[in-house]
Amino acid sequence: MSHGGNNNANQPNKTQAILQEVDKVKDVMHNNIGLMLDNHDKASNLQDKTASMNNNARLFKKQTVTIRRQMWCRNMKLQIIIVLVVLLVLAIILIPIILKFTN
Repeated sequence: MSHGGNNNANQPNKTQAILQEVDKVKDVMHNNIGLMLDNHDKASNLQDKTASMNNNARLFKKQTVTIRRQMWCRNMKLQIIIVLVVLLVLAIILIPIILKFTN
């Protein structure tokens, strides 16, 4: 009978040990859930930043195309003006010389 009585004496210790183990597992799970929520927030923020950067890249590309066209037009206008000025200077120089030799 002492064997049965010894079993009852160990029962509260086993129960306490199991409850302590359950508490430890509970704490670990709470920590894991907290880490999971933090990781979810970080991933969500990263997605938002990625979307924002993608939109900014599209806008930048669109603006560069527009500026490239504007600069090409300005460059062509400047080249046309330079050619016209050179032709005008040549005309001012050459017309009197040509008129002098034709007379």
